[in-house]
Amino acid sequence: MRKSVGWLLGAWASAGLAAEFEPARVDLGEGIRMEPRIGLEYGYDDNLLHSGADTLDSQYLRVLPEVRVLFGRRISHLRVDYLLDSTTYFDSSDDNYLDHTLDLTGHHEFTARHRVDANYEFHKGHQARGTGIAEFDQTDEPVEFTSHDVTGAYEFGALSARMQIGGNLGYYQRTYDNFRERSQYRDHDKFRYGATFKWRMGARTRLLLDLSETDTSYDRVEPGELARDSKVTRGLVGLIWEASAQSEGRAAFGIEDKRFDDSGREDFTGFAWDIAFTWRPTSYSTVDLISARETKDPFTDGDYVEESRYEITWEHFWQTRWGTSLGASYTDKDYTGDDREDEITRLRLGVIYDFRRWLRFEPYYSYRDNSSTRDDPELNYDKNQYGLMITVAL
Repeated sequence: MRKSVGWLLGAWASAGLAAEFEPARVDLGEGIRMEPRIGLEYGYDDNLLHSGADTLDSQYLRVLPEVRVLFGRRISHLRVDYLLDSTTYFDSSDDNYLDHTLDLTGHHEFTARHRVDANYEFHKGHQARGTGIAEFDQTDEPVEFTSHDVTGAYEFGALSARMQIGGNLGYYQRTYDNFRERSQYRDHDKFRYGATFKWRMGARTRLLLDLSETDTSYDRVEPGELARDSKVTRGLVGLIWEASAQSEGRAAFGIEDKRFDDSGREDFTGFAWDIAFTWRPTSYSTVDLISARETKDPFTDGDYVEESRYEITWEHFWQTRWGTSLGASYTDKDYTGDDREDEITRLRLGVIYDFRRWLRFEPYYSYRDNSSTRDDPELNYDKNQYGLMITVAL
């Protein structure tokens, strides 16, 4: 690792050899383009178990081949993204994993006033030891799951018009693949539907009304526990800033109401928000701000989790070929039905170096602090991770 970093610092001095990272696309004809790339990450993790009691550290090698295929043009197009995530831990082979993500995104405009969008995501992923449903009871390997997420949306109204009205439908399903003795009680599906109303107020500003409802159903009820089936209704009002050279984003605030089918569980009605904003003070500097407040179903104990999340990242290129990336996030999780409140703080520092148009180096360091009012070593811990990511493209 020291040799790699030393070589990288030497490469920074070779200013004349570098160029901005800009992967090329392969034209396959008939409006089809392909963009393949592969990421190689070598790093060190000092807390694989996400625990303050038993610790386990290891170096690891992560391989991330990725391919994007684009069909069609602006008015009608389809994008296919596939990512494989294979990680090998040198000192703990039990924690090795192999994830797959397939994402299909389509867009079609019938006329200037009528357009549809559709998305499907298949994910065969994992929850690392000490997280998710294994938060308290350590497993001997990661918990694996398979999920399907389908969304369709229709919008009426020309983009240049004063008003647009839209509707959307969605379906999500998650099934756990191992540790079925406990994970079978967390298999669930969600049916979503909603409507949006946008009203132009200025050259780049629109008023937003966003209404949605989500029905969640669990396949099985754990013996001795109450059913977790619920319905969540949200109504948000806010503003949309359309993309410009300096900024774009959305900020909406409103009410969320969560009702359980079983009256034995405690319902929720409270304040909710959804914020996503990008600011570009210069052409070589970008600040992203994300914040949300919503209820979520817990993986372990409790009726629901009232979660407030704040994230900020700053990416700045000091020269054409190299820059820095700084990120910080804070999440507050207040559990109802369990005497517990968690605070999670994350920090990430990275350097971006574009050695060639097709070759990027990113050394980084990340830190996580997990603090809980519940006096349990499984919930109070910190985690350090550092490594070097190399991305190769055409």
